[in-house]
Amino acid sequence: MICMVRHGETDANKNMIVQGRIDNPLNAKGMAQAEAIAAAFSTSGETFDVIVASPLKRAAATARVIAHHLGYAGEIELDPGFLERDFGDFDGQAINPDYAKMVIENRIPRMEKHEILEARVFSALASLCARHPGKRIMLVTHSHVIKAVLVRLLPSSEFNYASYLANCSMNHIACVDGVFRVVDYNRTV
Repeated sequence: MICMVRHGETDANKNMIVQGRIDNPLNAKGMAQAEAIAAAFSTSGETFDVIVASPLKRAAATARVIAHHLGYAGEIELDPGFLERDFGDFDGQAINPDYAKMVIENRIPRMEKHEILEARVFSALASLCARHPGKRIMLVTHSHVIKAVLVRLLPSSEFNYASYLANCSMNHIACVDGVFRVVDYNRTV
């Protein structure tokens, strides 16, 4: 089982700015969100054998907060395969209806295209599962990395690249014999 967690809030999230590969830190609300999800894991008894994160500050910091609150003694693996999507010309720009439409239509100049993003993410997931067979894994990553999984595995009517994915949401997927399936998604505390 893999629990994909979107990182906590940053000022860019708060101000509706596309951050992509921009390496923003968590804000105070993002830290509180990470603590709240850690408390929810603790209360529910959900444990993890392995914690992996994107190397960007917002994901790595979220993973550290959760690991600390869960008493996780292992190293947090930083895996560049789970970096946020490169949004090309929209990195650092305001999120607006034009942006959402252009993302869905795969038309942003120099943006990592859907098929390339999905191939990268699924390759990283397959590698992660191969490195840790049978382990319960927490993966702290980014909105479009998680969306790449959900878009491919869920019917298009349920989820698309413009769908909202909450900061510090939980998204569980199972991997059996290299086949992935969504258990639940966009769960918040």
